Amino acid sequence: MEEAKKARGVEDKKKQDLEDVIRAETRRGKGPIDIEERRRRAQLQRDFHTLLEEGSKDGFVKAIRALGLRDGSPGFEQALSIWNEIREPRK
Repeated sequence: MEEAKKARGVEDKKKQDLEDVIRAETRRGKGPIDIEERRRRAQLQRDFHTLLEEGSKDGFVKAIRALGLRDGSPGFEQALSIWNEIREPRK
């Protein structure tokens, strides 16, 4: 069972590497792609979504502050607005 997990992990890594190469090659001449930045942003989106769905408002505010959004900034206010639309009951 453990060997199957390892093999699947290796295959997933190979598949991801191949997708990264294909993505970079199809953009040839259009400028470079920062693959690590793309992965970081995708993980950030998943984390943001999880916080919206499952987290507390305090945890959400701490997370968006950790991302560098300052209290009162347009991005901070937009994030709170999204939170309020999704999590707080409508009146």
